[in-house]
Amino acid sequence: MQSTAGPGRHDARDADPTTALETLVRDDETAAVVCPHCGRPFAEAAARDLHVGETHADDCSVAEREAYEAAHEAERDDLFYFHIKVVAALGVLYAVTVLLYMLALGSNLI
Repeated sequence: MQSTAGPGRHDARDADPTTALETLVRDDETAAVVCPHCGRPFAEAAARDLHVGETHADDCSVAEREAYEAAHEAERDDLFYFHIKVVAALGVLYAVTVLLYMLALGSNLI
């Protein structure tokens, strides 16, 4: 598969499949931070912290390890709240579907 990434742009398709947890910095954006170990640009510091902790775990300093753990915890919290929202949305969808079905049955539309 050929990459469509422009110059200075990192694309997950260009990455080694074993390190597929990558982020993109669009051509019209400037990198907010770069990895101190490999120079990879990131749009957010949290993404860089996660990259450093997962990809360069053996070379991490204490501060980098703490930043990784904080970013990992924040990501876990965000994912938990996302799951709660999805479950709530599915519950509402199910309830609306049941109510519409009951309404259709009650009005002899079916």
